[in-house]
Amino acid sequence: MADLDLDLKRAKSLLESAKALYERGDMAGVAGLAYAAFESAIIALTKKKNGTDYPSHLLRRERAKVLLDKYQDKIDVLWEVRNIDFYGNVKIGSEMGELSRDEVEDGLNAVEEIIEEVENVLGDGNNAN
Repeated sequence: MADLDLDLKRAKSLLESAKALYERGDMAGVAGLAYAAFESAIIALTKKKNGTDYPSHLLRRERAKVLLDKYQDKIDVLWEVRNIDFYGNVKIGSEMGELSRDEVEDGLNAVEEIIEEVENVLGDGNNAN
């Protein structure tokens, strides 16, 4: 359980860092930090549900969509905004773009909701598959 607590603590800390950047108006890196917060929460969840973490972003993200099925669309959007934040596009070869403040805020809000849901699941252990 100590590992799960550390993963969840890291998730909350990363989210707070992302929010602080956002509040200062420094948009670069906010979506990436928010995604890292999401992923830390998912690591805690998959360790609890599966006894282990997954070895890649893709596998972790796909399992998150099963465990937190009502957030499937948000999880996909988080990946896209993370990529735009880090690389300037959704995937290699796609059109370059920038995130709007609203997109960044939506990502932060989604991660906050997902972390709360993970906390609920970890608390009672019966909400997710």
